[in-house]
Amino acid sequence: MFAASATIAAFAQMLLKKSAMEKHDSVLREYLNWKVIVGYGLMFLGMLLALFGYTKGVQVKSGSVMESIGIVEVAVLSALFFKEKLTKKKVAGIVLIIAGILIFNLA
Repeated sequence: MFAASATIAAFAQMLLKKSAMEKHDSVLREYLNWKVIVGYGLMFLGMLLALFGYTKGVQVKSGSVMESIGIVEVAVLSALFFKEKLTKKKVAGIVLIIAGILIFNLA
């Protein structure tokens, strides 16, 4: 549930960044275009999925740790879609996040 929530939120962030990188005719079109509307809709959907997970008995401490996988997904998707470099520091951060998730969930 939380992995799906984080993945949906990561794709929402990609849409919002894509829209922010584009030139718009007006301020209104900058905020009212399909990428922004769908991006915020996906963010809302991700939030609903996370809330649903919490109502099914997942503790807040566990849910927030599981949702941190979204940080990793955003870094990877940014590298794929926007050709952003995965620097040594980013890779080290990704490894630490994944290690932290594994340690927390296995402990």
